[in-house]
Amino acid sequence: MITPTLRNPQGFCLENLNIPNKIHYIVQKQDWETLDQEFQQLTSPRGLLYQTLLKYICFKSIEFMISIRDSSNEWEEDGIWHDDGSRILAFSLSLTLEHEKIEGGYLGIRKKGEQNFVKISTPPFGTMIVFLTGIHGYEHKIHQVTKGRRIVIAGWCT
Repeated sequence: MITPTLRNPQGFCLENLNIPNKIHYIVQKQDWETLDQEFQQLTSPRGLLYQTLLKYICFKSIEFMISIRDSSNEWEEDGIWHDDGSRILAFSLSLTLEHEKIEGGYLGIRKKGEQNFVKISTPPFGTMIVFLTGIHGYEHKIHQVTKGRRIVIAGWCT
């Protein structure tokens, strides 16, 4: 296996993407079905996300989901530490329109078995957090959003 090239020894890096303007409009309209269709294209082998992630590691496919964490949900809570199993690389692409208004919602990343971890705030729209998974000795979790609405495309490379 090829080790991913990440600029941060803590197991992650930030990548600013030039997201098409129509994605911003789709998120504003909360048209999740169209957003999913657009990301099917962006994660295909010729797509922007696929091509961007190839600079970190060779992989065959990308899985993704639209993740919306909202403080107004009564069930909103901290996630659990997990390592994404056999996936070789993970990412969280922010589609949050007002990231500066988010409280909580941190992505925590740590080496397995360690208590200390890095807390990464929800970045601006179009910023992607690329991070290592369990096969590289890392785990992560999303912390509770206590104010605002956090929208990301969460994904994994296999």
